[in-house]
Amino acid sequence: MAEANAWQGTVTLPVGYPDEQGNLLREVHLRKMTGKEEAILADAQLRQNGGKLISALLASCITGIEGMDKVGPQVARRLYSADRNYLLLELRRLTFGDQMEAHYRCPRCQSSTAVDEDLSTLEVRRIDDNAAATLEIRVTLKDGYKDNEGHWHHEFVFGLPTGEDEEVAAGRRDSNAARQRDALMARCLRQVGTLDPRKVQAMGVRILADLSMVDRRAIQKALDAAAPGPDMTRTVECKGCGDEFRTSLDMSQFFPLG
Repeated sequence: MAEANAWQGTVTLPVGYPDEQGNLLREVHLRKMTGKEEAILADAQLRQNGGKLISALLASCITGIEGMDKVGPQVARRLYSADRNYLLLELRRLTFGDQMEAHYRCPRCQSSTAVDEDLSTLEVRRIDDNAAATLEIRVTLKDGYKDNEGHWHHEFVFGLPTGEDEEVAAGRRDSNAARQRDALMARCLRQVGTLDPRKVQAMGVRILADLSMVDRRAIQKALDAAAPGPDMTRTVECKGCGDEFRTSLDMSQFFPLG
């Protein structure tokens, strides 16, 4: 956080908000959470869609973006997911401080390990100031995708997800985690070899579902490695069996209620 006082702070986004001219606006002003945001977090309807909950929370706490006096839900929805995650992190730090007790369950013995996390130490990956607004992540697949005409395609191009993508993917009536992840990635899929972009847009989820597990893991690994924003991956030593395991930052206590 670049600067802060008891109630507000100014941060620089890892990517930036795209204005109408395609410029990336990166300076954001935040204020500390209040009872208004506590009510947003407790809203049963919003809690059914994590994307919409984040949009409402950020719209309420962002007081300005590089000269924009009014920041509503539509602006929050257009923010890249990397920036939304970063703003959630900074909002938590501004409101509750850097220290947080996190709990991680070992995949081997199922024991729970408590870790005192210092949120100020999380690495944040940022794009270069001269990067284009149309950010892309290119992935070359080993097995590839076979289209209806029998042609194979190995070059996939993804854009960065936004809040709108999160809301749409979270709004699917499907509790299957793999299919929800595919729904989000499909909204970001820009190119599949030489396929017509209209077909890619219409068939995105089916294309991803038809890929081999090796290729699906390669895509996820490439997206995780190239995506900007805070690095939420952690290495935890299990206090039960002593094994080390990789996991994501426990965000269950990011914004404690009550």
